[in-house]
Amino acid sequence: MLLINSILYNKEAKGKDRMYKILCVYLTLLFVVELFCHIIGFLKPNSNFFLSHYYFNFQFVLLSLFFYHLFADRRKKIFVLAMLVLVTLFLAYQYYTTPGLYWIFNIYEIGITTLLLMLYAGFSIMEFNRRYSHFCFGLIIYLSCSCFIFMSGNTDLVLTTEPFIVDIWVFNSLFYICYQVMIYREWKVLTGR
Repeated sequence: MLLINSILYNKEAKGKDRMYKILCVYLTLLFVVELFCHIIGFLKPNSNFFLSHYYFNFQFVLLSLFFYHLFADRRKKIFVLAMLVLVTLFLAYQYYTTPGLYWIFNIYEIGITTLLLMLYAGFSIMEFNRRYSHFCFGLIIYLSCSCFIFMSGNTDLVLTTEPFIVDIWVFNSLFYICYQVMIYREWKVLTGR
């Protein structure tokens, strides 16, 4: 679904607003990260954790820019830019002082970036802004589940082993599919289809 959404959004990007174009870049970069994650995970299982940093950071930077352009309120714009700079500096410092974090899930990175994006999406919904509302709802639904799962991702979270193995990552995949469906619905609204 991510590939389909990437293609659909990029195909219709000409003449669209800045937020739409940011979503095109966002979806394309996420697809590239997901592709490499699956390839590395298949070739060498459990050695693809480092890609989560690219995922969370690309997502945070691009969606911060998205919400910066979406918000009309100057105070919200300043808040988004300030958080973008502060969080980026904090994470850069953290990786500089503790390079070993690169090979595991960084719960600070996951928590800060995810919660801020959920806050921005919530701001947009509370403004009753009809623009990109499907995307914002989908983002909140996915990130609320994803944040918990990724923050506990340095542990093995298997829920059952009999009659078959069910681990918590299955839920992340299900919520990600829901998120992609909401992104698709947003595309239909934005393109009038």
